[in-house]
Amino acid sequence: MSEQHINRASWLFVALLLVAAAVIFQGWGPAALADDHERAHALRDAGDVMPLSELLRRPELAGQRILEAELEDEHGRRVYELELLGSDGRVHERYYDAVTGSPVKHDPGD
Repeated sequence: MSEQHINRASWLFVALLLVAAAVIFQGWGPAALADDHERAHALRDAGDVMPLSELLRRPELAGQRILEAELEDEHGRRVYELELLGSDGRVHERYYDAVTGSPVKHDPGD
């Protein structure tokens, strides 16, 4: 390997380290995700929200692939935001009240 290739690889390695450090220290990394996961489990265990597995058994979600599920606070209400891949191949977002499981209308402008 030539010295030029070694130099280029070294700079690439440094750049990747800087990006990784930025992600970790900005709270975008696995630590932030773990906090969200732990919060959702604590709320479920306390009975403050329904288990996501129970929500996913709803008949209208049958045949759809779950791409992402998030527990969010919107306008003082806890909601599950589901990103779904429908049988038509299109991605849809649906919102459900995290306590009752009832569908929630969502204004994309919020």
